[in-house]
Amino acid sequence: MAPSSKTGRKSQAGGSSGGGGGGQGGNPARTQRRGHIIKQLDHARVSGQLSSRLFRKLPPRVCVSLRSIVDEDYLSAGHIFLGFSKCGRYVFSYTNSSGDDDFFYIYHLYWWEFNIHSKLKLVRQVRLFQEEEIYSDLYLTVCEWPSDSNKIIIFGSNTQSTSGLLLNMMTTNEENQRDIYVSIVATPPGDRCLSCQDARLAHFGDPSVHCLKHGFMLHTKYQVVYPFPTFQPAFQLKKDQVALLNTSYSLVACAFTVCSAGDDSFHQLLYDGTTQTPPPPDCSGSLSLGDSLLSRESRSGASSLSLRVPSAAVAKAEEFEAISWGAKEEEGGIVEEAQQPPCLELQPPPYLEVQKPPCLEASEAPPLDEESEFQDSPIETVPPVVEPDFINYTKLHYVLEPGNWAEPEDEVEDDKISLPFVVTDLQGRNLRPMRDPPVCQGQYLTVEQLILDFEYVINEVIRNDASWSQQFDSFSDYDIVILQVCPETNKVLINIGLLLLAFPLPSGEVQHRPKPYHTSLKVCWDLNTSIFVTVSVDDLTEVQGQTTSSIWSSYRKNCADLMMKWLVPENDKHYVNRITNEAQLKGGTVKALADKERYTWIVL
Repeated sequence: MAPSSKTGRKSQAGGSSGGGGGGQGGNPARTQRRGHIIKQLDHARVSGQLSSRLFRKLPPRVCVSLRSIVDEDYLSAGHIFLGFSKCGRYVFSYTNSSGDDDFFYIYHLYWWEFNIHSKLKLVRQVRLFQEEEIYSDLYLTVCEWPSDSNKIIIFGSNTQSTSGLLLNMMTTNEENQRDIYVSIVATPPGDRCLSCQDARLAHFGDPSVHCLKHGFMLHTKYQVVYPFPTFQPAFQLKKDQVALLNTSYSLVACAFTVCSAGDDSFHQLLYDGTTQTPPPPDCSGSLSLGDSLLSRESRSGASSLSLRVPSAAVAKAEEFEAISWGAKEEEGGIVEEAQQPPCLELQPPPYLEVQKPPCLEASEAPPLDEESEFQDSPIETVPPVVEPDFINYTKLHYVLEPGNWAEPEDEVEDDKISLPFVVTDLQGRNLRPMRDPPVCQGQYLTVEQLILDFEYVINEVIRNDASWSQQFDSFSDYDIVILQVCPETNKVLINIGLLLLAFPLPSGEVQHRPKPYHTSLKVCWDLNTSIFVTVSVDDLTEVQGQTTSSIWSSYRKNCADLMMKWLVPENDKHYVNRITNEAQLKGGTVKALADKERYTWIVL
């Protein structure tokens, strides 16, 4: 608290009468605190993290009371304010009113334009999760991508979650399943949008009409089972316009892009068919990533790879991968191995050399002689690359067309589609799905899905890369944790915790029955090619009197420790913004909504 004017005059008088010595003495407590603050600020500058306890009292000039900027009618209607948008222009709130029959909840999200000198202005209201019948309070998380400000993504779960990375990683529950709701909503236009103006003119100046870029909504729902996947927005949304969704059975990479008809600048964000880059260095000590990659390429029909010269950003990213993914667990500890990135090697590694075509290795293949035409041009014998069976990729384009339209469902359905999406505009009108981009003028939304099936990966890794594959009998349960995502190279590192049955090693006594074991498999998945490579396979650890819950808790704690060891401070601007209603669900109170970048607080 600032000193009163009377106290201030007395201190000034005392300092003047001290003959110059009073100015040197000062207040020891204040001097000590000033040194503490400077030390903390220096630490924040180096580490990129500022302690929230550094400033316990907020300056009144940067604080505003919520009740002074929001009409009482909105607060009485049950608005729960969540926090600021990443740009600081908007404040989010939501309501969860009951439906007409009072049996389920209806969630609405609101954008309020913020100005510290005036009241909040409501600029957008949308209904979340389409028309799903939700029978319980949802744990909501509103997220924004690192650099994509055109859309936000909202996750809803029908159970509460604990706070903090470590606690969230260790959350387990004995329920059978949980519902996960996802809505992606376009943000209001920040500046004057010409496309929005044209859309309003076509609808007689209706201010609620927006162009597709600023006026689409996308909804989906899926169920997860025990052990329930962890929610990791810092990794799942690390690549702009892409969301990684863990459905318990598969990892679904979804990309969302608004394009204009005839725009040639659009390129696929997933499975773009680019030339394969060298894989990260071997981290297992016994397994070559190159050999694993080559074996998978060979099984898919590809027999040669080419080395492309990466850009500076890709080279830097791959160098980070090589250093970060060089960590391996040895005898209960973790040892980091900084290896030279493959892109910096002068000579291409052996697994990038042209290999003998598989068609010539067959027993009925004729031998090559001196007059064989294959001898002079061996590249011509390489068969064309065939899409591997384990690649599940779909792409649909959604366009808003006037009037009622109907299209047979079999024309847009596909067995590879993992998640069904409902796409509408802000008025709730459905957008038409199309396989090919529309040729008419206007905007359309492209949705890509690339799917990694966990059980296929587990079987392939055990069959090809596990030293204990001959002991393996069957696996009973698994848990997936994303360890790292590199948006520059489009690679995802996942850890697969596995409970399995395996036969023990032969010993003096005869063993005929398998025993329960647990282990973990680290796999790198490339979003450009959908090819996955094995990074490491741990040894089997026998389960002795442990419960399933304790095994998964220990596994997730190890994953959290590994991620904290690899943690790199986030950039001031390029981070995943995340705000939740966790405090409200737990019966707590939030004292203030903070916009830390602009040093503004709304006091509740």
